[in-house]
Amino acid sequence: MTVITPTQIKGEVVPSPLPKLARKKNVLKICVLISVVLIVFVLILFRIYGVDTKHETRGSIWWPERGRNLIPPTASEITLRRDLLDHYALYTVAEKELNTFLDKRFGRRGEALSSFSERLLVEAETIGKVMGPFGWEVTADTVSYVYCASNGGAHYYYHDTKSGLTYQISAYW
Repeated sequence: MTVITPTQIKGEVVPSPLPKLARKKNVLKICVLISVVLIVFVLILFRIYGVDTKHETRGSIWWPERGRNLIPPTASEITLRRDLLDHYALYTVAEKELNTFLDKRFGRRGEALSSFSERLLVEAETIGKVMGPFGWEVTADTVSYVYCASNGGAHYYYHDTKSGLTYQISAYW
């Protein structure tokens, strides 16, 4: 049975609605485009935040200067992991070179910093425990250094005095 509408009686032509298939194709194209953009975004975030990167020296680190300048220039065998507001680093450096770096990096203008005299022995109950994402184990020869940055961030350096292995946590705010 055919239904006649009042507009058909007056002689006006009513455009036919788009077929359902054409609408579905447009919706599908939009959904695919959104999915591709989200996948690319997730892959970029994974590349930045989800992967440990290994570097022979500080010069090969591709991070922004904000993270790179918190690692001593003489550090070697560097492993890095970056999260949204902080980063972790594991590297080898001599304690004297670490102290020289800390004195320059965290010393205030006009004031001499003696990081060696500010170092702290780790608490006895933490010896033998594993810290952070790299599985670094606290030894009896571990000393720690803690400094605050001008932006409110905190920087922790745990250094094994015998092996030269240093574990660093830097939190940004």
